[in-house]
Amino acid sequence: MKVTVCFGRTGIVVPCKDGQLRVRDLTQQALQRYRKAQEKDPASWVNIHHLEYTDGGILDPDDVLADVVEDKDKVYLALLTIELFSGRGNAGAF
Repeated sequence: MKVTVCFGRTGIVVPCKDGQLRVRDLTQQALQRYRKAQEKDPASWVNIHHLEYTDGGILDPDDVLADVVEDKDKVYLALLTIELFSGRGNAGAF
């Protein structure tokens, strides 16, 4: 099973093996892959509001993927902010 997590217009494909990952784990793996693909600083952080199915339904972070999505489905992240921590205590929004 694989799921595409969309960060705006950028889609990140995340392999999910047999779909036994929780939605929260999918979110974290997609975020790591997004940072890597976009060459974001590993110290940057994203405030994720929720993960949403293509029809607009919000996915519960505790649900098991195989119970709520199908193989090759697309889901969308609702982001509040993407910020970079500078190490001096200052944060700046992208």
